[in-house]
Amino acid sequence: MPFPHFVWQSAEPQKGSLMTKLFLEHRPNDRWVLVGQGVAQCHAQLWTAWNSAARRQRRNNSLARSFDAEFLRYLSGTHHVSEAFKRAGVRNGDSNGCFLVLPAWQGLESSLPNLSEEEMLTLAKQADSLAASMEVLLIENPLECNIAGAERLGLSIEAPSSLNCDVLVGHVVSAEFNS
Repeated sequence: MPFPHFVWQSAEPQKGSLMTKLFLEHRPNDRWVLVGQGVAQCHAQLWTAWNSAARRQRRNNSLARSFDAEFLRYLSGTHHVSEAFKRAGVRNGDSNGCFLVLPAWQGLESSLPNLSEEEMLTLAKQADSLAASMEVLLIENPLECNIAGAERLGLSIEAPSSLNCDVLVGHVVSAEFNS
């Protein structure tokens, strides 16, 4: 199942702190997350991070103060929230990245949310508005595994051919064990 995401691109390399500030000012709500270049690589990676963060929220034992920060912590494969923002956030020089939309987790004990076509259209309109306010373009670009993004998330890849979605999912799960 596709994870709700929107790939953005800018004509010029961006300044990370400015992009983050603009995003926080204009995002529709706190379920929207901004990630930098190469961070979002496959749907299973994103759903695993979402599911792990939702499980922590249900149990009231999150390490982060908010669901979006807990999601980023898992996505980055770390116990440290500050490290998660460094790894997954927009950095100086990034010219693309993703807006991720975290579906509500309440009431979903053992299943993933299933967004309707109408909900996806609403999210697409919100993404268009957000992109315009941040002066970036939304582009149709599939998620793909890439070494630079994996290394940015803290993975050490010895053989480029060994990077796949399973490795990224394992990295997300490792947030339970890595300190």
